[in-house]
Amino acid sequence: MSMIYTYANAPASAADIQAMCEQLGLPATCWLGGFWAAHNGAMLNDLVVIYATDDIAERNQTYDVGTSFPDHVSVGDDSGGRLILMPKSGAPRFHLLDAGDPFIEDADVFDSLEALVAYVVSED
Repeated sequence: MSMIYTYANAPASAADIQAMCEQLGLPATCWLGGFWAAHNGAMLNDLVVIYATDDIAERNQTYDVGTSFPDHVSVGDDSGGRLILMPKSGAPRFHLLDAGDPFIEDADVFDSLEALVAYVVSED
């Protein structure tokens, strides 16, 4: 299955990437920084949203990610009530978890965004 960019924003500036990575506690060289350098937010296969630099802090605050999952950051969602979390270490691991679930252990875990998107699409 290939990922289809339903929409993709223009790249974020290096300054915006650096500032947001610092605010979120992520290394600037993490997967998300690389994604933002290509697309500052996107929708994939009409379902999966990867947040832009100007949305991500508010989304993490809204879902209280910093308190519930202090070692993770929400990088997107599946447009169906589940968050996409990744470790603050910057490792490219993606956890798909119901927004109201307080246990990271309940998440489906994927080693790539492509695998996560394929899973979400297969459920649709």
